[in-house]
Amino acid sequence: MTTKVITFMTQFEHVNDLIAAKESFEAAHPGVTIEITQATDNFESVRAYNSDNPPDLMDSGGWGLFKNKNMFVDLTSLVDAEAGLADDLQPGLMQIARMDGSLPALPVDVSIPLILIKKQLFDEAGIPYPHEGWTWSEFAELAGKLTLRNEEGVATQFGFATAPDIEMYEPFIMRNGGSYLSPDGKTAHGYIDSEATIEAFRSVIDLYRVQGGIRKPDEPSEAGELHQQFAMVFTFTWFVGGCIHHGIIDQYELLGLPQMPAGQPGNMLYMGGVGITQKSKEPELAWQFLRHYVLGRPERFAQSDTRTLPITRSLAEQSGMTSHPIWSHYLKELDHVRASGFYLSEKWNSSRQLINEDIKRMIVDGADLAQTLKSWTRFA
Repeated sequence: MTTKVITFMTQFEHVNDLIAAKESFEAAHPGVTIEITQATDNFESVRAYNSDNPPDLMDSGGWGLFKNKNMFVDLTSLVDAEAGLADDLQPGLMQIARMDGSLPALPVDVSIPLILIKKQLFDEAGIPYPHEGWTWSEFAELAGKLTLRNEEGVATQFGFATAPDIEMYEPFIMRNGGSYLSPDGKTAHGYIDSEATIEAFRSVIDLYRVQGGIRKPDEPSEAGELHQQFAMVFTFTWFVGGCIHHGIIDQYELLGLPQMPAGQPGNMLYMGGVGITQKSKEPELAWQFLRHYVLGRPERFAQSDTRTLPITRSLAEQSGMTSHPIWSHYLKELDHVRASGFYLSEKWNSSRQLINEDIKRMIVDGADLAQTLKSWTRFA
């Protein structure tokens, strides 16, 4: 029997699920071998594509690799050829995956943020739990009230936990009608420095400087780890999955993000992807494995150590996620995701560290917010 080999280059460090998919696919397809190799980054993946032996399939933890023109097969026709698949795919995800007009990869490792509240800390403060539809002003007030400090002024508890990071703030900008970049990602002028963006950004910085509800960069703290003395946590599915796995999720309630003054829905997401290279010698077989790996095996989303979201409605249903009190909320939020600045512009994405240093100056030193945001127009 002639063995057919499908080569898969992965950038992921943890490949247990990929290996499980390889083993089950090979068992169902005698004479087919899935050969897995690893790359450290997009540069190494592109170099492999341009080599004498390019991989059939490639993945990446982000989407930048799939913005390389003429490198990946447009999967649209393959999706459309399978009855019901196009309608089964989560539309919010597909809107972002197809933002350049084609479908170069199927999303994987999908995660979005919501807010976990730690019930015990609310109970100890005698504060009722917030409800869906809460406003930013209600949220900000809670962040301040639930921050506790000792006699030396060191926080023993914080009202809210998030990172001083441009990407973590973007959902709140979106929900206020603002954005970092134009829809095509070609300019930040009139977007990062718009009134809606400045207003929302100022509200976030005020959480540090006015309400005092978030730990400042390098601020001493006795609040412990994220699962300890933090009353509200800006949390992605990874942290929630960890809470479920370790049996502490009952300590929390999950809420949607607070409403900003503009009252608009919106959220960010992180996702990677897997695509078939245009140099694949076995594109049909590569599609079969891609489909098995990403669109099959619902049991992996039913496990206690699940950390990410499925990309089809049927996977969500078959795994029990649609009826789960936590995961169902995240799945509904997929309807509101938008393309973040780091998806729209590689220049913006590569400027993240410089931008975050400016954010720290706003938080710690009180640097002028409007002028700082205006200066970021150079990053797109």
